[in-house]
Amino acid sequence: MREELLALVALACGVQPVVALQSEADYWTVDYLTPPSGEVLEVGGIDFLPDGRLIVSTRRGQVWIIDDPLAEDPADAGFTLFAEGLWEGLGLNVHDGEIFVLQRTELSRLVDIDGDDICDEIETICNDWGVSGNYHEFAFGLPIDDEGNFYVSLNVSFFSPEWWHGKSPVSYRGWVLKIRPDGQMEPFASGVRSPCGLGLNSEGDLFYTDNQGDWMPVCPIFHVKKDAFYGHPASLDWTEQYLESQTLASDKVPPARRRQNAACWIPYDWSRSTGNLVMDETGGKFGPFEGQMILGEVTNGLILRAQLEKVRGEYQGACFIVRRQVGSTCRVAFAEDGTLFAGLTNRGWGGMNPADGVARVRWTGKTPLEMKEVHLLQRGFEVTFTQPLDPERLPAPEDQKVFDYDYDYWWEYGSPERDHFDIPVESLSLSEDGLVLTMTVGELAPGRVVRARLSGVVAADGTPLLHEEFAYTINQLPEGPLSEKQVVKVVPPPPARESEEAGWLRLTWGDATDLWESSGWELVHAEIDPSDQTRFTTSPGNSALCNTGDEVPSDFVSKVELGDVQLRMAFMLPEGSDSGVFFQGRYELQLSDTPDRSEALSTDCGALSGGDDFDGVPPERDGYSAAGVWHDLEVFFRAPRFDLQGRKIANARFERVSIDDVVVQENVELPGPTLGGWKGETALAPLRIQSTGSHIAIGNVQVKTLESEREPGADKGWVPLFDGDLEGWTTIGDDAWTVEDGVMVGSGERSHLFSPRGDYTDFDLRAEIKINDGGNSGLYFRVAQGPGWPAGYEAQINSNFADPQKSGSLYNLSPLLVHLVSQDTWFDYRISCRTNAAGTRVRIWINDVLVNDYLDRAETYKAGHIALQQHHQGSVVEVRKLEIRE
Repeated sequence: MREELLALVALACGVQPVVALQSEADYWTVDYLTPPSGEVLEVGGIDFLPDGRLIVSTRRGQVWIIDDPLAEDPADAGFTLFAEGLWEGLGLNVHDGEIFVLQRTELSRLVDIDGDDICDEIETICNDWGVSGNYHEFAFGLPIDDEGNFYVSLNVSFFSPEWWHGKSPVSYRGWVLKIRPDGQMEPFASGVRSPCGLGLNSEGDLFYTDNQGDWMPVCPIFHVKKDAFYGHPASLDWTEQYLESQTLASDKVPPARRRQNAACWIPYDWSRSTGNLVMDETGGKFGPFEGQMILGEVTNGLILRAQLEKVRGEYQGACFIVRRQVGSTCRVAFAEDGTLFAGLTNRGWGGMNPADGVARVRWTGKTPLEMKEVHLLQRGFEVTFTQPLDPERLPAPEDQKVFDYDYDYWWEYGSPERDHFDIPVESLSLSEDGLVLTMTVGELAPGRVVRARLSGVVAADGTPLLHEEFAYTINQLPEGPLSEKQVVKVVPPPPARESEEAGWLRLTWGDATDLWESSGWELVHAEIDPSDQTRFTTSPGNSALCNTGDEVPSDFVSKVELGDVQLRMAFMLPEGSDSGVFFQGRYELQLSDTPDRSEALSTDCGALSGGDDFDGVPPERDGYSAAGVWHDLEVFFRAPRFDLQGRKIANARFERVSIDDVVVQENVELPGPTLGGWKGETALAPLRIQSTGSHIAIGNVQVKTLESEREPGADKGWVPLFDGDLEGWTTIGDDAWTVEDGVMVGSGERSHLFSPRGDYTDFDLRAEIKINDGGNSGLYFRVAQGPGWPAGYEAQINSNFADPQKSGSLYNLSPLLVHLVSQDTWFDYRISCRTNAAGTRVRIWINDVLVNDYLDRAETYKAGHIALQQHHQGSVVEVRKLEIRE
C-alpha cells in the first residue's frame, strides 16, 4: 500500500515513479524436494517418465523415481529406489519409455520386467571406451537425437604430480562419442577437456559445455560437429594421424590443428563449472525466453541462458544470468508445466549449497524487464527487451559500459581476460514500440568477447532492468571478409613448473587442527541450515573446519609464526556472518556477508583495517558472491620491518588480495604497531581467523613465505656435505642409494646412508628434499653408525598418510600430525641443533617456516653422523644441496 501511495504522489507531481527494489525471487521461485532421511542425491542425470514422474541417476550409483514431483508442497514428493550399485550415473534419458543410464564404464538400459518400479535387468548397450581407474575419468551425457543416437562425452585424466596436464591414457578420453541404437560406437569429435554438459537445440544440433582449465580459458558452449577439434590436445592421441605415427600429443605445445570456435564464452565470474543445457520449449511457461538455451552452473549455483544466432553460417551469441542462489546445478530439465528441475551435486568439485538434491525453479507469471535477445550489427547491437522501455527516460550513451577482450590458448589452468579495450557507445535509439534498443558503438572486431552493462534502463511502468549485463562472443561480423581470428589466441607457453605445490605449507591437511590453537572448531561437512540461513548445519565429513563445536568457539590461531607471506584458503559464510583474517595480530582482512553491496564499505568482504587508529579500506571491487558459496581467498602480505634499535622502518602492506580471482585490494599500506618487538628483522606473528559468534567455514589453508631481504649472514658459513658423489659415505642395509644428475636418490629396501664424519654436535643443516607419494624417509643427526635402527635424532620425511608422524616431526619426541608438504614436490628443510645448560634444542623449518621447536632436557644424543634413511620398498626420497654450518 505504501508503494502505491508513493506512486500516486509521484504522478501528481509530474514525476515518473520508480518501482521498489526488485528481486529475482519476484519472478522465479526456488524450492527443494525432500529426499528420504539419510539419503544423499548427488544428481548426475535427470528426465521424466511417460507418466510425468521424475527419474534421476546419481553419482553414488543409484536411480530414484520421484512421484508427484510437481506437488505444491515439495515435501509431498515420494521417492522410490529404482536401482543401485551402478558406477556413477552422470547421464540419464528416457526414450520411448525405456530408461537409459550412462555409467562411467558403459551405456546401460535399465529394465523393469514386472512393473514394480524396481529394476530387474541391466543391459549393456555399449562399453567401447577406455577406463584406466583414474579418479577424473567421468562420462557425461545423455542426449538422444531424432534417429535414436546417443551422445556421450569423456573427461580427460589427471595424474600426480603434474595434475594440471590432462591426459588421454586410454581410448577416447577427451572425445564426444556417438552411439547408434544398435550399440555401435563412433568417435565423433575430439579436443574436449571436462565436458560436463551436452544438449540438442530445436534444430537438432548438438552442443556441449566444458569447464575451464588447461587449454580451456573459461567455460564455453560449443556447437559439436563431426570430426571437429575443440582445443585440448590429449585426445589427439586417438586420431588416425597420431596412432599411425605412434606419437603422443604434447601437453605443453599447442597442436597445429585448427580449433572450432566456441559459440559462447561465459564470463569467469558467472561460471567456473557449467552443467548441461536444455532448450526452453515450454511455450512461455518458464517466462519470456522461449527458444533459448537454459544452462546449469555448479560453482556459483546459477541458472544461465544462452541466446545464439547464426552469423555467416556459424553459431555465436550472448549469455545472461537468469537466477542466482539455486545450488550446485549440474543437470536441468523442464517439466510439462514449465517448471525447471535442477539436479544438484558438487562433491569434489566445489560449489554453492545446497550441494545435492533436486531443486525446482518456477516462473511466478510476472514478467521482468530483461534483455530478451541481443542481435549483432556491424557497429553495435540490437537489444530486444521483454517490456517496452520508457522513451522519455532513455539513458545517456556515455553512461553505458562496453568493453571487449580475448583469452590465452595455453596449458596453464584457465586464462585471465586479455587486451581489454573500452568501446565507446555513440548513440542509443528506441523503436516505436519501445521493445528494441539499437546501440551504436565504436569499431567491433571478430575474435573478441564483448561485455556490456546497460545502466539506467527502465520500462514504461518504471520497472528497472533485472540483469544489466550480457556477454556476446564475436567470431564473425555480419559484413566484410571472413575472419580467421579466434577469441582464444595462441601465445608463448608459460614457464614450466615442477609442481604447483612447491614452497607451500598445507596447514590443515591430515590432522587439521594440529598446528592451531583453538576450541570449538571441528572438521565436518557444512552447509547452510535451510530453516535458518544465518547458521550452518554439519554432518560427518572433512570438507570444512567450522566454529560449530560443542565448546564456545575461540579464534583459530596458528602455532606457526609468519612474516612476509602468501596465503591461500577457502571460506564460506552463512547470512550475516562477520569474521576476518588477522595478520600480525592487528591487520584484518574482513570476511563478511553483507547483502547490500551497492556501495563499497569498510565492513564489506575484502575490506582492510589496522586497528582503532585506522578507518579501514573498502574493497576496490566486489569479489564476494553469496552466503553458502565456497570462495577462494589469496593474499600477498608484507609484514612491517624494524631496525636494530627496534624502530619500525617499513609499514605493513597488502600487496594484493583476491577473492575468486577478483582483485579486491592492491598495494594498501597500513600504519600502526604490531604485537611484540623485533630488532633488525621482519616481524613474525601467528595467523588468526576470527570467531565472533557467527559461523564461518574454512578449508585448505596454505601459506608460502615471500622472498624478502635476507638476514645479515644468513648464507655465510655453509659447507656442502654432498658434492656430487657418495665417496666417503657408508651404506648400511640394502645398497639403495644412487646419484642422478647431482641428486642423492634413495629407493629399494630399507637402508641408511651415513656421512663420512661422525662427530657433529652443534650445527645448522639444510637441504632440498622430495619424497614420493606414500614414501617414508628421515634426516638423522647426532646418529651412531650401525646396523638396524640407528640411535640418533630423526627429522621425519614422510608423505605416507598411514604414518601419523609427518614431515617436520622430531621422531618419537615431537611429532607433527599435519601433512605440511605435498608428495613429489621439492621443499626446503632446515634443522638447528644446539646444546646448552638447559638441554639440547632442536628446531625444524620447512620452506622457511619454523614448524617444530623442541627442548630435549635429557640430551639423549651427544654427537654423531648425519644420515639419510630409505624406509621401505616403494619409497623414493631425493636430496640435493645438502649443506651444514657448524
